[in-house]
Amino acid sequence: MQAYIPEFILAGLAMLLLLAETFCKKTPKFIFGLIGAAGTLAMLPFYMEGLYDNIYIILALVATAVTLLLSVDFRAVINLSSNDSKSQDGTGEFYILPLLACVGITSLCKASNLVELFVSLEVLTLSSFIMVGYFRRNLGSTEAGIKYLILGAVSTGFLVFGLAWYFGITGTFIYNETIVSHALAGQTAPAMYLALAMLLLGTAFKIGAVPMQLWIPDVYQGAPTPVTAFLSVASKVAGFALFGIILAPFAVLPPVEFVVALMAAATLLVGNLGAIPQTNLKRMMGYSSIAQAGFILPLFIGTVDGKLAPNAPFYLAVYLVMTFGAFFALAMIRIQRGSEEISAFRGLGKTNPRLALAVTIMFASLAGVPLTAGFFAKMISFVHVINTGLYLGWMLPVMIVCAASGFYYYFKVIRSMYWDKPAENAEPVQVPAISGVMLAAFSIFIVLGGLMPLFLNPIR
Repeated sequence: MQAYIPEFILAGLAMLLLLAETFCKKTPKFIFGLIGAAGTLAMLPFYMEGLYDNIYIILALVATAVTLLLSVDFRAVINLSSNDSKSQDGTGEFYILPLLACVGITSLCKASNLVELFVSLEVLTLSSFIMVGYFRRNLGSTEAGIKYLILGAVSTGFLVFGLAWYFGITGTFIYNETIVSHALAGQTAPAMYLALAMLLLGTAFKIGAVPMQLWIPDVYQGAPTPVTAFLSVASKVAGFALFGIILAPFAVLPPVEFVVALMAAATLLVGNLGAIPQTNLKRMMGYSSIAQAGFILPLFIGTVDGKLAPNAPFYLAVYLVMTFGAFFALAMIRIQRGSEEISAFRGLGKTNPRLALAVTIMFASLAGVPLTAGFFAKMISFVHVINTGLYLGWMLPVMIVCAASGFYYYFKVIRSMYWDKPAENAEPVQVPAISGVMLAAFSIFIVLGGLMPLFLNPIR
């Protein structure tokens, strides 16, 4: 019970803010976001000891705090989309739900058996359902919420089916290598592989991997921008933490390695090829999220020094910074230019050169331009594939082609900023204080990660 103290604190903070939403109606609701972000970051000291063992939790806490800060700067759209006015009434829950979702993620990373794992995942999933469809008066948000609910229920069904098979085979919900190895050594091996397949399908929904990626483009486009950012990063962190837990007892088995490699290759192709024709930036970022998952998945093939995917947290940390930077910029464009299309960035290099530079750094890093953190994150994935011998077949060529295609669609944004003329009477995009600080910090991180990758990746 003591291990869950941070979760109880976060849940208690969420309940206090919910009471404040009810009884302190005149309090500016964006203050809830600031309090929530501060409370989330205050949990970090609990996990600084044993950094590697807690790295997914740390990433989830940081992602939640940044989501709340993004929500504060996005509050004008939150108020308008919730009430058809500038009133903040009834918007407090928008700043509370990420805290509950974060409780689900951190609990999932600590789960000692499959029941705790499932309950934690459902806390995250149910909170996400509400966040996606939060803009009740916006048809796009409502549609996204319905799609997320239906497809999420399907993935949960796969997960529960896998849990049931596992329990039927082993008679326990304890999940470790000893129990799995014993089951694989007997006549129950085919049934155990079926249980693994169901569990991986359920997990693939969270990380946006093929064949459970269908929901991502529509939901990312329709959900509120801070929620899209949360799903892109925090939910993906939870998904890969779960993926690592599920895969660990099977990681070195050749059939399982082949399935993960096949899933990674298909995810890379779907994500990168799907992103090329997109004109809506949020939809493009959805396909980008699928593509980035395709580069992370190979890190879970085999082990390094007896550990499964020790470099995945570094990739996820870099992905967190790049993705949130892109969404902070998109949020400002959405608020001040009323559009989420790539064309809304036209002429930004002339009307706001500093913001355009920050956006350039984010998308160059997402594309994997050398001397950015994104380049070294992708390089780690390439090196891992080469070291495991997959380059002898088809995996490495697929990764090379997909990495190259990323330059095209990421640079569409950069081209629009510098090559296209600003719209008539286009005014400079104003950068709020929080967004300015975060974009500056993200830019510095990406540049340092490109110049000193080993400094930013002490866990290798």
